[in-house]
Amino acid sequence: MRKPQPRLFRLILWMLLLWIAGCAKTTPAVSPEPGTTFSPLPTVTSAPPLTAVPTATPLPSAVTLQLWVPDFLNPYDETSGAGILNEQLLAFSDIYPDVQVQVIVKKATGAGGLYSLLSTAYVAAPTVLPDLIVLNQNDLTAAVAGGFVQPISSTAWVQSDFFPFAWPGLRSDATVYGIPWVARADQMAYRSGISTTPPFSWTDVLTRGYSLLFPAAPVNGYADDALLSMYLGNGGVVVDATGAPTLDPALLEQLYRFFAELKARNLINTERTLTLVDAVSCWDTYQKGIGRLTPVPIGLYWAGPRNGSLPGWAPTIQGTPITIAHGWTLAIVATDPFRQEAALQLALWLSSPNQMGDLTRATLLVPTRRSAIAEWGLLPDDHVFLTQLLQNAVPEPPPQVNLPVRRALQSGMLALLKGEVSSPEEAATYALTNLRK
Repeated sequence: MRKPQPRLFRLILWMLLLWIAGCAKTTPAVSPEPGTTFSPLPTVTSAPPLTAVPTATPLPSAVTLQLWVPDFLNPYDETSGAGILNEQLLAFSDIYPDVQVQVIVKKATGAGGLYSLLSTAYVAAPTVLPDLIVLNQNDLTAAVAGGFVQPISSTAWVQSDFFPFAWPGLRSDATVYGIPWVARADQMAYRSGISTTPPFSWTDVLTRGYSLLFPAAPVNGYADDALLSMYLGNGGVVVDATGAPTLDPALLEQLYRFFAELKARNLINTERTLTLVDAVSCWDTYQKGIGRLTPVPIGLYWAGPRNGSLPGWAPTIQGTPITIAHGWTLAIVATDPFRQEAALQLALWLSSPNQMGDLTRATLLVPTRRSAIAEWGLLPDDHVFLTQLLQNAVPEPPPQVNLPVRRALQSGMLALLKGEVSSPEEAATYALTNLRK
């Protein structure tokens, strides 16, 4: 970290910068233009009450915090936008000159990943544990159960500013164990000129002739978010009363019937779709002028250029907004009260609207709080669209059902596209059979 400036000068400069930023980045309320097709944003009833954000509090002595981050947020990687994270950490040390931050980059998941190393080191090598760690929602749930992370005061931050999808895994017995930070999620893009309203429903897609790009060849063999979103967006359930994976036979038939109709109307190219592995490959193909409707990572779409395309979400029967958000959370590991306080101040800084908005914009991720979207500089209608989509985002299903459900959905889809079954009903039966394996 760079050598701090004299404290009095730095304090005056920082207060001046905060005053300027507050004046420049005040975001007016946005509302849809007359005639917009977006639905009113639903009222959040499950979020905790609004609480005040604390100002920086003095720390009793110098400390070096260790922060573990996933590799896609490597602040030392000059080829990605994550370098902005290093800038934010330097700015944090300007506020807290006695706090230095050492960043350790780990694999995001799996063996040798963040949670794997955390759970191993907690018992075998506690001296190498981080003070603050970034975990995905499922790993955070496991870390809470294992006692590897510390509770956070529920009055420390504006909880109601966060989107509902960010909460699963953060609470246990009314105690909060993390601060939502960033997420990954997809949306749809469609070519303008066919209709004045987005193709949100299956009927819109079919009657207006939107040719669909679809990732039917995921590398891991499990259904991509696009397919799972269409099922969940129609009210599909994936967990039964006993906690086991489940799928609704009637909804499965409707889902596969939609794709059978696309195939019959030549609105999906089977050969091409069986080569597309994810939303990124679909977007790359779409950018070449192929297809009229495609999934695309949210951050990638808004980074532009969009070349005459407009935003949408995965089509469902009624056009219900839906996306699957893969959230990442800042969790405190430190057990020493002094280090906990320093780690909390760092987490609060990184998760503030300005920092979160700037980081997600640069790294093609999405923010977990509403006010951070203002930092993206979107037009009013686009701001409304993205807020509405993320308001209706759902977290990925829990691990014990996620993979079985995705495997089953994918098996039925492949059987239908390859002609291994002759009807949507048979495709649904095939998927349910694979679910029980």
